[in-house]
Amino acid sequence: MKTIFLAAGKSSRMEPISDKNFLEFCGEPLLIKLLKNAQQGGLENFIVVANKENREKIANILQNFKFPADIIVQEKQEEGMAGGVLSGLRRCDSDEEVVLLGGNDAIDTSAYAELLKTGRNTDGALLAKTVDKYFPGGYLQVDGKKIISIVEKPGEGNEPSPLVNIVAHYFKQAKEITRLLKAANLEKSGDAYEQSLQKLFKTQDFHVVEYGGEWHTIKFPHHVLEMQEYWLSQLPKKNKIHSSVQISDTARIHGERVCIEEGVKIFDNAVICGPCFIGRNSVIGNNSLVRSSNIGEANEVGFCSEIARSFTAQKVSAHHAYIGDSIIDRDVNFGAFSCTANLRLDKKNVKYSIKEERVDSGREKLGAIVGAGTQIGIHAMLMPGCKIDANSFVVPGVVQK
Repeated sequence: MKTIFLAAGKSSRMEPISDKNFLEFCGEPLLIKLLKNAQQGGLENFIVVANKENREKIANILQNFKFPADIIVQEKQEEGMAGGVLSGLRRCDSDEEVVLLGGNDAIDTSAYAELLKTGRNTDGALLAKTVDKYFPGGYLQVDGKKIISIVEKPGEGNEPSPLVNIVAHYFKQAKEITRLLKAANLEKSGDAYEQSLQKLFKTQDFHVVEYGGEWHTIKFPHHVLEMQEYWLSQLPKKNKIHSSVQISDTARIHGERVCIEEGVKIFDNAVICGPCFIGRNSVIGNNSLVRSSNIGEANEVGFCSEIARSFTAQKVSAHHAYIGDSIIDRDVNFGAFSCTANLRLDKKNVKYSIKEERVDSGREKLGAIVGAGTQIGIHAMLMPGCKIDANSFVVPGVVQK
């Protein structure tokens, strides 16, 4: 058996946030967390499909975390997902069983075992989640358990079933899906993989595995917060604080699932509320409050700052600032008295733009989405759902919408 893990996508819908494969949740890149999850679920012999730009970084991460996997580069990005799948299949024997993973999906490890069990009793299997509200993905049309077709983004009200395709697909043999992809026009068809699946469903017996557990995927920036909530919930219930952590006698740690890594300093009257992760060598300053957040390595949460339900990457600093329900990439500085507004006055869902399209986050609370290397001036105010490009300067006192 081989497991193909797709990590060659450009994450263009994530702008201004950088490659989602490398976003660190609870001290590990998403790439590693998902690979480990799959390994614990019984999958093996991993092939990671990278692109030319992220191959070296993926190789370094795999080496640093000692995760065994081969890397293959998808040479033509314009071939999309189908090209990535075909790149991985070239490392598989024709009669070999293959599991394909989309590279974004966090699911319970037990789902992989069920996928293998169902697939081995048929020609193949696809994992799917029953949803009660519209999700912009692929929906399965089924007859009992047998898959008839897959319909990409049918639009709300046009779904053939409540079953959303999760890219965890099992093929008993690699040869037929390989043949179909080789015959497809990958560069001109953005859904060549789905079209190949459609043809496969007509000649082979593929069954759906209905998954009832938690499922989190990152398609848009606001999904980072949902992914963060999932990994925080997976922290050990008993708080884990490294022996080197310096905590003032007047600082307080409340709640469960608090993980504080080595070299962290927590100063007078600071409060940490779980679930919460604080990365190596971070500083939590006097009178600061951190709650339900993922604080990356070497962050500086300065005097009287509050970070609530937010994701901050490496080397983020804040001085007398408020960061709520926000996604902050690495090397960002918040000047004194700057803040992120996270709630519309009318309390409607926060919307923001992605490639000139307005996207409803589905969240009543959503703060700012800030790219790496940005400098935010004192007294700057970032309105709900505002996006700040990487390496930007936000001038002091501005209201950024």
